Amino acid sequence: MRVLIVGGGQVGSYLAALLLEQRHTVTIIETHEAATAALRRTVPGVTVIQGNGTDPDVLEMAGIRNVDLVAAVTGTDATNLVITSLARFAFNVPKAVARVNNPHNSWMFIPEMGVDLALNQADVLARLITQAML
Repeated sequence: MRVLIVGGGQVGSYLAALLLEQRHTVTIIETHEAATAALRRTVPGVTVIQGNGTDPDVLEMAGIRNVDLVAAVTGTDATNLVITSLARFAFNVPKAVARVNNPHNSWMFIPEMGVDLALNQADVLARLITQAML
């Protein structure tokens, strides 16, 4: 599977490493120059593009028209929502996954906005903790 990850922080780099272990083809778009250089050193085998993942030209350069899945995992909900919407509606990517940083924004991360799967870290963690309490 060909995967485009937008956001090369802790979540994006860890996801890329897991996908590479499973023999997927991975490209990461990261805005920060220092993070881009670090990704190239720490996640060998991944293609890293420096740029803004909400810019259609950057998405094109990253090969978005040829991927099977886009994962928007930046630290900003608005950015993740724009990326998934572009992926699904402008570039017809088959599947778009988004990280939800603020649980109060979860209501926006729906298929009508281009999101096939929304992962709300705070909700997942809180539910796991409450289940462990039972």
